[in-house]
Amino acid sequence: MQDHISSFDIAPMHSPWIEFRPNRPDAQTRVLCVPYAGGSAQIYHMLSRSMPENVELGAVQLPGRWDRRREPLLTKVSDASRNLAGEIARLAPKPYVLFGYSLGGLIAFEAARILARDTRLEQPRALIVAAAEAPAAKPGRPQLHTLPDAEFIEKQMDRYPGGIAPAVLAEPDLMEMLLPIIKADMQMFETYQYAPETPLACPIYAMAGEQDRLCTPSAMAGWERETSGPFFTETVAGNHFFINNAIDRVRATILRALA
Repeated sequence: MQDHISSFDIAPMHSPWIEFRPNRPDAQTRVLCVPYAGGSAQIYHMLSRSMPENVELGAVQLPGRWDRRREPLLTKVSDASRNLAGEIARLAPKPYVLFGYSLGGLIAFEAARILARDTRLEQPRALIVAAAEAPAAKPGRPQLHTLPDAEFIEKQMDRYPGGIAPAVLAEPDLMEMLLPIIKADMQMFETYQYAPETPLACPIYAMAGEQDRLCTPSAMAGWERETSGPFFTETVAGNHFFINNAIDRVRATILRALA
């Protein structure tokens, strides 16, 4: 059975899923941002503060981290996207775009697909995916999440350099807290199963890091088949985590998609 959202369940509510900081209830538009594997809503604080006053940024906080640390971690993209689509449907109506980084790109994409199945719901103006290869590009992914902890960390650092800060690696207590989150998120990514479906009607913007070994600029081309609308690609200086030093470029793309 396909995931769907019932419009009759829509009601204003505070949600632990989406953090608006700073809170801008009078903003005319919004962007909803989903983090990369192991990340949290906190990775978007700098981007949020850089936004103009008429745009509010909602950073998605997945279960199992920060103020949601006591909640069970999710291990399936389908569960994360279904819950996120439900939370988006409950927000007060406002023009918005979806932004997903790496794993977050898959979650945002599948959430957009769920929302598209009910035309009564407000649809995103655009989907922006960053450092996320096209969903149909590789049906088989490495299964790093099944490795013992020490080997998993070693392989993860080799595959995603810069993904775990040296200060965190040097603190066993911090790693003990972070490791289950990264493993659960990697399980989401590595077990994701793409299914062909009607393309989205909204434009898709695809951003890639120039030095990203995993998600090269050419790997973004497959996103074009996921929309019947316009498709844009952009290459940004940096590696897989270019968001850490390309805030201006990311903000510019978001504002272009909202225009």
